[in-house]
Order: sequence, then C-alpha cells, then structure tokens
Amino acid sequence: MIQSPLHTIRLRLGILCLTLTLSILSFGCTKKENTASTKTEIKNQKPTLSLSTSEANEIKKLLNTNDVLKVSFEQHKEKADKAIKNGIEVPLPKDPGGGYTHEKHKRNYGEMYSAGISYIITEDTKYSKFVTDMLLAYAKMYPNLPLHPKSKKNHPAGKLFWQGLNESVWLVNSIQAYNLVSDVISEENKKIIEDQVFKKVAEFISVDSKKTFNKIHNHGTWAVAGVGMTGYVLKDQDMVDRALYGSNKDKETGFLKQIDMLFSPEGYYSEGPYYQRYAMMPFMLFAQAIQINQPDLKIFEYRDQLLGKAVTTVLQLTDENGAFFPFNDALKEKNYLTSELIFASNIAYAYYKDSSLLPITLAHKKVSISGAGLEVAKALKSYKPKPYEKKPLLITDGKDGTDGGLALLRMSNGKKDKKLTTVFKFASQGMGHGHFDRLSIFLYDGKQEILQDYGAARFLNVESKQGGRYLPENKTWAKQTIAHNTVTVDESSQFGANVKESSKVNPKLLFSNLKDTNLQIVSAKEENAYPGVHMQRTLALVKNEASERPPFIIDVYAIAANEAHQYDLNFMYQGQVMETNFEYLKENTLNPLGTKNGYQHLWKLAEGKSNQNFATLTWLNQNSFYSISSLIDKESNMVFSSLGANDPNFNLRNEASYMLRENNKKDHVFVNVIEPHGNFDPKLESVQNPHSDIKNIELIFSDDSYTIVEVTFKNNESYTLTVVNKDHDPHKQHEITIDNRTYQWTGNYNLKTN
Repeated sequence: MIQSPLHTIRLRLGILCLTLTLSILSFGCTKKENTASTKTEIKNQKPTLSLSTSEANEIKKLLNTNDVLKVSFEQHKEKADKAIKNGIEVPLPKDPGGGYTHEKHKRNYGEMYSAGISYIITEDTKYSKFVTDMLLAYAKMYPNLPLHPKSKKNHPAGKLFWQGLNESVWLVNSIQAYNLVSDVISEENKKIIEDQVFKKVAEFISVDSKKTFNKIHNHGTWAVAGVGMTGYVLKDQDMVDRALYGSNKDKETGFLKQIDMLFSPEGYYSEGPYYQRYAMMPFMLFAQAIQINQPDLKIFEYRDQLLGKAVTTVLQLTDENGAFFPFNDALKEKNYLTSELIFASNIAYAYYKDSSLLPITLAHKKVSISGAGLEVAKALKSYKPKPYEKKPLLITDGKDGTDGGLALLRMSNGKKDKKLTTVFKFASQGMGHGHFDRLSIFLYDGKQEILQDYGAARFLNVESKQGGRYLPENKTWAKQTIAHNTVTVDESSQFGANVKESSKVNPKLLFSNLKDTNLQIVSAKEENAYPGVHMQRTLALVKNEASERPPFIIDVYAIAANEAHQYDLNFMYQGQVMETNFEYLKENTLNPLGTKNGYQHLWKLAEGKSNQNFATLTWLNQNSFYSISSLIDKESNMVFSSLGANDPNFNLRNEASYMLRENNKKDHVFVNVIEPHGNFDPKLESVQNPHSDIKNIELIFSDDSYTIVEVTFKNNESYTLTVVNKDHDPHKQHEITIDNRTYQWTGNYNLKTN
C-alpha cells in the first residue's frame, strides 16, 4: 500500500510527539531517581565519627524499651538542658589545672558533645543552636589566643589549657559535637567554625606543636586522634594522612606507629594501666572513625586485632574493686567505671563481638550513645549477668614482648568469690610516668589491698595542691625504689632514678607457669638497676588441696654482687601491727630513716634483731590476719617506719612499712613466706587463727645454678621449692645432692610437698 507524503509526515510527527512525551516522562522519572540517588550519595558521603542518622533513629525507637539506652541518653539530655539554661561562656584562659577557666573549657566540650547527642536523637534545634553558638564564640577568641599564661617551661603548652594534651582532648570531643549537628548549620557559619576553630586548633596541634603530635606517647595519641577525626569531618585527607602516618607521612610516627610501639603483643601499654585506661579512648574512637570512613585499612584487624586485646588487657589489670593496679604514676581511686572505658569497651564489643566484655558494660550501667553503644545495649537486653572473670595472666611488655612484663597470680582463697592476687612487676621503665620499682610486688586479698604500691603523689585538678599537678613528693618519694616492695641497694634508687638510663635496658622473664591449680610461679631477673648487682626474684603462689590452709606465697629474692652492699627489702603493708616473734626497740624521738632517695620521708619508728632463724610480723587488715615470715640471721635488722617525714605541706599519706635490712653482704637470698590466716569478728568478739603458722624456713642451697628453700608449718606440712637460676629449659632434667639428700626434677622449678 502506497502512503501519501502527508500521511507519512503525520505519522512521523506522531512518533516524534510520542517520543518526546516518553522522553519527558522518562526525564521526570529519571530526574526524581537521580535526586533520590544524589541525596543518598550525600548522606553516605557525610563523614560519620561514631553515630549515623540511621543508628540515631534506631536508638530513638528503642528508648522506651531499652533501659540502658534510655538512662544513657537522658544523662546527655539533662546535661545539655542544664547547659542551655546556664548560657554560653567562653572565658579567656588564665587558670592552671583545676582553676575556673580550665574547668570551664573542659565543661564546654562535654556540654557541646551532650547537646550534639541530644540534637541527633530529638531533632530539637535548640541543641544544635547551642553547639553552633558555642563554636562561634570560640571562633571569635581562638585565632588570636597566645600560649596559655600558666604553661610550664619545657612542657608542651596549649592555648585554651596549660598543657597541649587538654587542647587535643577538647578537639576530640568538640569535633564529634560539630559532626552531629553540622547538617543544620548555615554554610556561612560552617565556614566560620571550620576555618576559625577546627582548622586553627588542628594546625596548632599538628604544626605548631609538631613535636608532641609526632610523639609516641599518650599526648601524641590524643593529638593524632583529634586531628584525624577533624580531617574526616572537614573532608581533608591530608589532615587524616598526617594523623595516620605522621607529619611527614612516612609512617615513622602517627597513629599506626603508636599502635606498633606503645603496646605489647598482649595489648599492654607501656605507661601502665592507669594511663592505658586514659589512652584507650582516643585509640578506640579514632579507630572507629577510620573503620567507618576508610574500611579498607581494616584497622581493627591491625597487629592481630591488637586494639581488642588492649581493651581486655587493661580490664584484667584491675583489682576486685575494679580499680587499676596503681603502679607507675597512677591515682588509686580510678577504676574501670570511667567514660574512657565506656567508649572503649563498647567499640571493642561492637567490632569483635567479645561477650566476655559484657559484664563490664553491664557494670557501667550505661552505654555511649553511638553505633557501638547501640550494639551493646541490644546485647545486654538478653544477657544473663555473670561476674567478670579475672584470670591468672602473664603479660609481656614492649612492642615485641621482650621487655619484661607483669605476672598476675590469682587463686581462690577458699572464701566465696574471693581471690588472693599477687602482682609481680618486672616491666620496662614505662617512659616518664614509670617508677624505679623493678621486681616489685603487691598483694590483694579479695577487695582489700594488703601490700601496697603508693601510686602517684598527686591530687588531680585540686588547685590548692600544686594546681592539681604532680607534687614534688612524686619524685622525692613515690618514684623512688624504697617506696615499693622490692630491694633497695645502698639506700639509692635503681638507675640513680635516671629515666633515660633505665629506659635503655629492661628486666627479663626467666620462666613462668600460671596454669596449675595448686601452684602459680614466675621468675624474673634484673641485672642493670645497680652496677655489679644481679637480682632474681621468684614468686610462688601455693595451695594444697589436701589442707584447709589458704593459699600462701613463697618469695625468693636472690642477689649476687661483685662487692658488699646494704640490702633493704621493704614491705609497704596496710593494717595494724599485732605481734612479732622478735624484740624491737621503739624510738623515743622520731628521725628520718635517711637523707635522700625517699628515705628522708620515712620516720624511723623501731628496730629489732633476733637470734632465731626467721622473723615474723603479723598485722590485722579489715578483720583478717596476715604474716610475713622471713629467713634471717643474727646480723639481720627488722626496721619499722612510717611515711610523713620532711613533708611540710602534708602531701603524703601516712603509710606504714616494714623493712628487712642486711648490711655488708655481697651475695644474699631473702626468703619470705606471706600467709593470710584467721579473722577477727568485732560483732561477735571472736578471733580465729590470729598467729602465723610457720614453724621453720630453711635455705637448703643456693649458687649460680640452683636455689632450694624449705618451708615448714606447725602441723609439719613442708614445702620444698627448687628454682633453676640459669640455662632455663622446661624439658631439661636436673639432679643435685645436698647433705646426702638427692633432688631430682624436670624443668625450671619443682615444688615438693611432704
């Protein structure tokens, strides 16, 4: 059929119109789809540090059914509401730690963070306005600030705070607050805040304070975390890369290098548990931000999941009260119920799904309002509560695990949920916060401290006490060797109390076994603390299932030297003296025990001698009795002292100590038995087993190769401990004959019970 030209034109016009119509319809649909896609893309592209919009929406839905989420959120909301009511104040910095302006700037970042949380959950713009207005106030002040007027010479300074560390903490918190509310801040105000606050603070921390930023230290950790998180929010990859890999981006410093250098393979942080607790927050917060924004880095897999190990290790380094073992510069009151470990444990659970952490998160009674906190809150909903299990542990020190370490000897003492815990410290110096306390021990019975470590001499942020900084007595007493339960040679501290010298060498683990139910044992040596003096200490926590006797400790401290010295083995005990088996003479006039190295702070109270072969001190602590029985000879001195001499400002606690002193000795072996025994009930006025049960202590043999000691109790139970002093091999067979008696065993030690 032949079509006319007009028909053809009409057909083509119809097709064209249809095509245009379909195109318009298609364009409209495509435009709508593209718009949705663009919104999704923008939403996905918005950097998230800890809480996404979808996670916030889920939290909002669960607030009425999940108590821990509700309580946690309400605390933030209450704090933010109070801050809004009180108004914004950004004072000119002038005070040291503990002073008004110092504390106000700390409160400001906390209030901004709580307001940010409150906004993203409620969408009430009064909270976002508070954060915006606060940051705009900082934008007016910060760019022109000089260094803080109270900054210390030779100490990294801040602008808002007397030390740069606090500046980094401010940034870590404030950038999170900004990230939570930035969607509703005008572009004009965003530019002001980002240019005049966050870029300026990040520049001060990473450029002006470059030395601290690149430092392998907790100050450096906070610095790189703050700058790196800011980099993600500002979409500044250069900033992020500097935080990850150091100022030069050569991986010689920065966040990854800090993970490499500051932790042992078990996750022990070289400055000690108190500072590990503090450092875990920036480590985990920045790691979480990295995982969200750069998942290809697989940060939580780094170094065989080291960040997860670090969280579990720091939690194990606590006593039965949850307080961190107080060695190095530690405040004894600090426990795991801290904001730092709420964040750290929540993040660790979220990424490792380690259910052993749930008792800790349950004890916190709150979670972080974050994606990680949401995961924990949901897990707790169906969790059946049980106690957190604290295990006997050997924890190495140093990035390769070769710089000594710690041993946690833990054994049930027969009472319900109560353990005897001995901490043996043979770790590295711990940088500037370390004490001169190698081969020291401290002891807990359940929740009670029996032999103590003093910790730090400091009243944190108490302005009347040196502005809340470390007190002079931290150096003159707390760091000195005599302040710890170890041997002091010639009344001088290890390494002459020189941090640089002590940081060059480390103690060495010789052998250990913490898996036996009836015997936990560890031995370590220190050969460099005093020139020409070799020290080896072996601790054995012993339990005999055939006996009703509580676990007890055999402590063998062997010293070999090139020449004669004075050896003082001090025990900082807690409690009231009950009795001794030796005579002593009390001082009528109090005088310091010495003139320096910590001795000047000890009042000499009494001194005794004995013709017996062992000396016993028994004391009462919280209604339980404890005794130290020590091998002695007629030349040995037992010295009682009390802390507080040469302390004009009452900076030191009044603490008691008991010292075993050996004069003019070249080689010497201290053998001590530490035993818990009996109890006192003041309500019933009843006493059980108030006396030590030791009948005899004998050093059977000691030379370079072996040490053999025998401990006998009054019921004639006897324990013979043989220790190998060199050429350690768990499979090697040994044999030695002493006074026609042959000792045979395999391995590095042997305990024989008669």
